[in-house]
Amino acid sequence: MKNVELINNLFIRTYDSQLEGHTHNYHQVLMPLMGDISMIIMNQTIKVSYGETLVIRKGVYHQFQARKDFRFLVANIEDIDFLKLSLNETHFSMDEKTLLYISFVEKQLTSAYNQKIEGMMFELLKELLGTIQMTKRLDTRLTSVVQAIKGNITINHTIKSLAEIACLSESQFKVLFKEYLGCTPYAYITELRMKSALGLILNTDTPIAIVAEKCGYDNVSAFIRRFSNFYHQTPYKLRCNNQDMKHPIYSEQF
Repeated sequence: MKNVELINNLFIRTYDSQLEGHTHNYHQVLMPLMGDISMIIMNQTIKVSYGETLVIRKGVYHQFQARKDFRFLVANIEDIDFLKLSLNETHFSMDEKTLLYISFVEKQLTSAYNQKIEGMMFELLKELLGTIQMTKRLDTRLTSVVQAIKGNITINHTIKSLAEIACLSESQFKVLFKEYLGCTPYAYITELRMKSALGLILNTDTPIAIVAEKCGYDNVSAFIRRFSNFYHQTPYKLRCNNQDMKHPIYSEQF
């Protein structure tokens, strides 16, 4: 019989350094908040670190061990269809916004109990996890590269500078980056810049020239061209349309 209170809820968990094992009659999504955990699932050893997510399907026997001072956010879930995982997919990287969100969830769960808020947090976490593009886990040589790019999107990286971070030749780096990220480094940086620009344009009143600067463009005209090619609208028009949607003007007849 299922324990209803355990399903569709969030918990902060710690584990023991001694290897233990069990099964659940629900799916479990595990996200390290600090440290890492070693899991053995179907004779495969998986190390799950901060920034990553592991999905443990219901009924699957798994063993685990971690240092007692490491913490993990655990979501026990009835249905994981929202993740759109293939049968072989269980381990994937989180994006930046989801990482920031689970830090907020940890603070809320450890400060006070509010059933309504925790239910809302659970649903929002599902939405965020459902938007993550399921890509191959990064080769360790690319981890520092992605961190360098995301850490400051205004820097105009070159293939040479990024390859040096990865300790690879330029040709090796380009092949490896395309294999794991699905695009060229230039396209990856451009997409990050455009997504950041979109948020600033739609959610703030930051002048377009400052938006361009914050997104790595010294030339405003070059930024507008790039933005227009990416979103098929100029930043001015997109902001204007968004403001009209947020503040519709109604005509009244008397």
